[in-house]
Amino acid sequence: VIGDNIYIVSENVLYCVEIQTFIKNWEVDGFIDAQNCEYAKFDRIYVSDRGDSEIKVVDINTRDISANIETGQGVNPTEIVLSWERAFVINSGGEDVTDYDSTICVINIKDAAVPLNDFAANVIIDKNPVSLLYNGSIVVLCKGIYNELNTSINTESTICLVGTGSLNTVSSNTLNGIYNADNLIINNSGSKYYITSSNGVYYLSTTSLSHTLVTDDKVPSSLIINRESFANTDSTSIIVDFLYMDDVNENNNYVYKYNVYLNQFVDSFQVSSPIIDFELY
Repeated sequence: VIGDNIYIVSENVLYCVEIQTFIKNWEVDGFIDAQNCEYAKFDRIYVSDRGDSEIKVVDINTRDISANIETGQGVNPTEIVLSWERAFVINSGGEDVTDYDSTICVINIKDAAVPLNDFAANVIIDKNPVSLLYNGSIVVLCKGIYNELNTSINTESTICLVGTGSLNTVSSNTLNGIYNADNLIINNSGSKYYITSSNGVYYLSTTSLSHTLVTDDKVPSSLIINRESFANTDSTSIIVDFLYMDDVNENNNYVYKYNVYLNQFVDSFQVSSPIIDFELY
């Protein structure tokens, strides 16, 4: 989301859509297998294209692809996050669970007021990175190897911290008993990370990285967090965190709302199609 617009990637096209009406403003094609997009300052959108193993740079003003940045040979770039003067791009591995990757690509996006699109480094982390965010360091969630049909090859998920300046892996922590982790988010106070897994939702302390089960009633493919007012008595309200999620084991047309303060689901609503992703604005 940028201002009044939301940018959406499909396999071959980046769409700019008016956020209130969902009327299309414009589109840019030229992608083989686009995965994710992120605003990279200086009126640029970075789009990860796993089909070309590239970041493709879209100029918002000219509405075309203005540059291409390779993220590695035969890799599969997906999620993107920015930190000050750099973009960090996950190379998520192939479709076969054993065809994994273990790197994130780093791109210098500016030097003071000068826009750049310069490859900086590949950082080696753990198997199959799938989600990342910036919290002082770059926090990278790696799902490990996960195959429902052959559990003997499965490996536990990990969470890694990468220094934004040094580009060194500061730490790598195995999430014991957690498999197929994804959808890394952080709460408003910065005290907890939330993740999805093969058996439900967990939170991790942002300091110790110890994990605790939130719920195993749902197994989401998407997860977001929002701060909202909650009437805790007949006359008073407090601001608490709510998690919104789907459930791959049930009807994937439902959004479920979980009150973190009460530790329970409090609402749900149906949408017209299977859920792919959530966004807040």
